[in-house]
Amino acid sequence: MQNIPDKNKHLPATRKEVRDRGWDEPDVILVTGDAHADHPSFPAALLGRVLEAMGYRVGVISRPDVKTPDDIARLGMPRLFFGVTAGSLDSMVGNYTALSKRRSDDPFAPGGIAGGRPDRALTVYCNLIRRAFGKSAFIVAGGLEASLRRFAHYDYWSDSVRRPILMDCGADVLVHGMGEGPIVEIAGRLAALIKQNPDMAEARKAGKRVDQIAQIDAVRDVPGVVYRRPASGGAPEKGTELPDAERVAKDHQAHAAAHRIAQQKGDGLLWQKSSGMLVIANPPWPPLSTQELDRIYALPFTRDIHPAQRGKRVPALEQVRFAATTHRGCGGGCAFCAIGAHQGKIVSGRSPESILDEVGRIAAHPEFRGTITDLGGPTANMYGAKCDNPRRCERPSCLWPSACRNLRADASEYLDLLRKASKIPGVKHLFVTTGIRTDLAVQSNAFVKELALKRTSGLMKVAPEHTAPHVLKLMRKPFVDSFLKFLDMHRRVSNQAGKKQYVLPYLMAAHPGCRMEDMRELQDFMRRHNLKAEQCQIFTPTPGTASTVMYATGLDPATMKPVFVEKDPRRKQKQKDMILGTGKTPHRTKIKK
Repeated sequence: MQNIPDKNKHLPATRKEVRDRGWDEPDVILVTGDAHADHPSFPAALLGRVLEAMGYRVGVISRPDVKTPDDIARLGMPRLFFGVTAGSLDSMVGNYTALSKRRSDDPFAPGGIAGGRPDRALTVYCNLIRRAFGKSAFIVAGGLEASLRRFAHYDYWSDSVRRPILMDCGADVLVHGMGEGPIVEIAGRLAALIKQNPDMAEARKAGKRVDQIAQIDAVRDVPGVVYRRPASGGAPEKGTELPDAERVAKDHQAHAAAHRIAQQKGDGLLWQKSSGMLVIANPPWPPLSTQELDRIYALPFTRDIHPAQRGKRVPALEQVRFAATTHRGCGGGCAFCAIGAHQGKIVSGRSPESILDEVGRIAAHPEFRGTITDLGGPTANMYGAKCDNPRRCERPSCLWPSACRNLRADASEYLDLLRKASKIPGVKHLFVTTGIRTDLAVQSNAFVKELALKRTSGLMKVAPEHTAPHVLKLMRKPFVDSFLKFLDMHRRVSNQAGKKQYVLPYLMAAHPGCRMEDMRELQDFMRRHNLKAEQCQIFTPTPGTASTVMYATGLDPATMKPVFVEKDPRRKQKQKDMILGTGKTPHRTKIKK
């Protein structure tokens, strides 16, 4: 990487800020549904800093007004492309509860106020760019909303199967998975293409139509890229075909089979027919190496909101502002979780030196008050996990139904990291607040002792999700034995130290396979073990997960066997109320397609 920018400057968000940098135009403009926060947990900031470090001029348009295309055009036309993301959240999950009620808040918004992120934000933003600039703009869609919707998928909010999002959103190509590698490669190839064809840049600047076929051809073999072409041109020579989108929409068997194939063959090229087109997804970009991750997290993030939004608290930023990410990827493979589908199941970790350097920078921040709120990743205690056979593995999980023989997961590296980070000058407290796997944790008495005595802020939150074996099996979660063992170990250590600390379980109601009697069993379990739940969420079907396929089809895609699915909103709420108390009788609202 090169061209490390002024650490006190945010990525420009206004035409004035672009001019103040002496630019005629940005090379890349990133559009996001999040607040403009310069923190590595926010996708636009992460990708923008990476592109900037490679020498590209990057602007950011945060939460544009969707009533008119004027706001999304405020930085003008980029020389290379628009990069568009709904933000850190799938916009439908961010805007609606599990019972399709409008949410009253948005933790990624300035002031935490809901309403600034449109439904189906990726599609709305891309189409706004088309309205503003027509075919002269090259649009790259990405992020969680793009990744999980790249093929035909069940959409809970319209209760329908929608075709691949690239068929509707107006983007030229889509990037699935983590985007740093693909977006830098795309920028380099488009820059080279324009250098060879100077009239292309002039045409774009003049608002004229640009040869999009040539641009797509330039990037279509980039790992992680999804593109489309007419089906009349024939199928790809390599790769795996998924059942047609139209067939998936009508046939539950085809729907479940498509998910199973995509999961098993997801490290290769996949393609699907849809409305006379082929949607072709290249293999994912390989997981970043330790050295690559170290370089990214060494970039000069200010960990602050953009000055134009200053004074407006962003709840999601406050939670992670003084936290550090240790790794990416999760081998847990929980059936309802989108992390594996987006980040992958291979764990890529940063070096201890890189993480400790970041903790030192956090401690030097003028607003830091001594507490590192978290040191972790998708699953905190998978830091340091290694796989002896990371390629060509068709297992959905490294830990379920039992730990894979190729997995080497040892708490010692993470434990050593926690201890060293807590000794950095200025750090008074360091907690672990991201999820941990209890089946891994109980393998190390030293790790549980460290959690209980030093890394628990009164409450240790873990997510057993349920206790009924058949529900846990469908969730791909460990059976309750490991949770009970962890609970006993944590309580014993806390009591011996004279500390009043509690393990707080996160639970789930109405997951496929779960009936009212299963929630009664869970309620009895909580009483027997003197547990209280702070959170019991109703299962929300989100695109791209096995649990969502179960909800939509009534079939377990792993076995193709029938699964009970609770779809009545009143009974869903009653399942939740069994754990948290009574509530109002809900009504499920079907949202427009």
